[in-house]
Amino acid sequence: MRNKKSFKGELMSFCSDLNNLFPKYSMEYCRDNISIKETSAQSKVKELIWSNSCFQCIDATIVKDMTSFFQKAGSSDIFHNDCDGITIFEENGKKYLFLSELKSTFDSNDIFHAREQIISSYIKISMLMHLLRCYNKEDFIAKGFIVSLSPNENYLRDMYRAQFLNRGNNYREESDFILKLCYGKEKKTVLKSTDCYKLKTLPLGDKCLFNEMELYYIEVPEKSSSIKLDVHDYI
Repeated sequence: MRNKKSFKGELMSFCSDLNNLFPKYSMEYCRDNISIKETSAQSKVKELIWSNSCFQCIDATIVKDMTSFFQKAGSSDIFHNDCDGITIFEENGKKYLFLSELKSTFDSNDIFHAREQIISSYIKISMLMHLLRCYNKEDFIAKGFIVSLSPNENYLRDMYRAQFLNRGNNYREESDFILKLCYGKEKKTVLKSTDCYKLKTLPLGDKCLFNEMELYYIEVPEKSSSIKLDVHDYI
């Protein structure tokens, strides 16, 4: 088995190659902590800090700038989204790709939209990574994180009751996802690409799609605007 030092070197080489292809975008190396920020003045949740590893932060602007191409091409709106942070790191001989999205308030539309932002960013960064000589999708474990202030308990209770009503497929997909993600104690769910209706309708191959991805819901404490998480609690 390769040692930790060699894995670290692989990731640094990986981001160096990405930076050589796209020199406009920063591929920052950070020890111990990495900060993902929401810069909007109206945002109530402004920062997520990942800690306790050595991180390579991929400039999320690189996927944001791809959005205009898909919009001009008239592509599905699943490609019109992007998340706030894309981070890779290695622990215990495994490589991880963490995609994070910060939301100010808990709203079902916003939380479901965050899922689409994470899906879209994964697809677009995978497209770019496949240009690299050292990238294999199977080498990375992808996980998504949706961060917001806590939901109102009555809100989730009412959504749970409403799922038994005869609603359309879009509502059902949204409510099922949110309840699986936020209603239980674990605050996580496993998302398969086949769970997303918009992906089902597209003629996509599997090279840029995840087989499955764990998604976590992270509650920011009341009256706080940031939260710090240890990666070892999520791997």
